[in-house]
Formats: sequence, structure tokens, C-alpha cells
Amino acid sequence: MSGGENTVSKTESKYPWSSYTLKWGRGEPVSTTQYVLYAVQIAAIIILSYLSVVLLGPLSYSGISLFYFVYPFFLVFTMWWGIWGIIAAYVGCVVGAGLMVGLGVVPSLAYSVSDLIPPLFAFIIWRGLLANRGYDPLWRDLTDKQVAGVKAKSAGAWVWFVLINGVILNAISAELGVGIEYQLGLIPTGSVAVLGASIPAFWGWWLGWFFGDLLAMVIITPVLVKGLTSLVERQGLVNHGWVT
Repeated sequence: MSGGENTVSKTESKYPWSSYTLKWGRGEPVSTTQYVLYAVQIAAIIILSYLSVVLLGPLSYSGISLFYFVYPFFLVFTMWWGIWGIIAAYVGCVVGAGLMVGLGVVPSLAYSVSDLIPPLFAFIIWRGLLANRGYDPLWRDLTDKQVAGVKAKSAGAWVWFVLINGVILNAISAELGVGIEYQLGLIPTGSVAVLGASIPAFWGWWLGWFFGDLLAMVIITPVLVKGLTSLVERQGLVNHGWVT
């Protein structure tokens, strides 16, 4: 084996999650079982998107929830299943948080881009950058002290998790979603009361979106990761790349 091959081998085996990359996959075709699994998770995200809005969304006529509990689900599903989780996030928003709550086709298709951005970039950042720096792309370091025998960088994992998903990508999502709805006339042009203060309606909706996603993410993601991620991995159901 050449020196170059040795270097590649050592790099790939540095962490127990080194096989989870931004490659297309491992070369095998998508099986029928996998297609069924991906279809089921898309259906689940549609239902959760709808429930997030109608159960806990005073702003639900415009598809915005004050506790958007589907957000951590499609983030975690994307970490497991790559492009299929990203598709679920978009389709779930179009159908569940759009069409099913009374938004038209065009507004639903347009504003749902906001749910496409966080999982897409989270997948790229963790698999392409942070995984090579000792952070688990399946986020088990948020809840576990060790991941497959490797000491978890839990403090750093939480900082990156909240900063990237909860602040940066969430803010971009809120700006896109609320901005598109505002331009389409789905958000009032007047003022709303927030904590006793009168602020422009745009910012009231924006704050509802941002904190609704952030709160759900911080509370629910660790539960999903702790309860299900290792099980999904043991069953061989985690994608090694974008598609398979």
C-alpha cells in the first residue's frame, strides 16, 4: 500500500463516524425497503408540520407556529437520511404547513423554501466540516459522553448546534419565510403587541417564527437523538452519503 493510500485510510478511520460523508452514497442502489422508509418519514413530516401549526400556532393562517415542533424532526431525519430528509422538510412545509392550513399553492411553494435551508446547510456543515474536527454528524455528542469509544466534545457540540441551527440558519429561515409571506400580503402591515410593546407586525411574526423553531429544537432534538439515533444506526439505516 502506498504512502498516499495509508494517509487516506488513517483519515477515514480517525473517527467512528468517518464513513458518513458528502459523497453520493456507497455505490449500492436504493432498496425497496429504503424507499418505503423515506416515504414514511416524508408522510410523518407532513403530519407533524400540520400539527405544529394548527395545535400551537396562533399565527397559523399564515403557516407560522409559536412552537414549531416539526423542526427538530426534519433536522434529525436529514442527519440520518440526507437528501430524503431535506425533501421531507420542503414537502412537509408545502403540504402540512401550507396547503392543509389554507395557504394557496404559490405561497406554499414559495415560503416553504425557508424549511429547505436549515437541513440542507446543516447536513453540509456537519458532514463536510465539523465531522472532521471531532463532532458527530449524528449529534450523539449532544447527549452522550462517548460516541463509539471516542470522548464527546459535548460543550463544543452544543455551541455549534445552537449557533448554527438555532441562530444562523434559523434566522435565515425566518427572514425568508416571513419576508416572502409579507411580500405576498399574508402578514399585516400594521403593528402588534409583543410583551407590552408595539412593534411592526413583520417583526412580531419574525420573532414568533425564530423563537418557535429555536425552543422546539433545543427541547426535542436531544430526546430524538438519545432515544432513536443509535437504534437507527444499529439497524444499518443511516445513509453514508446524500442518497444511500
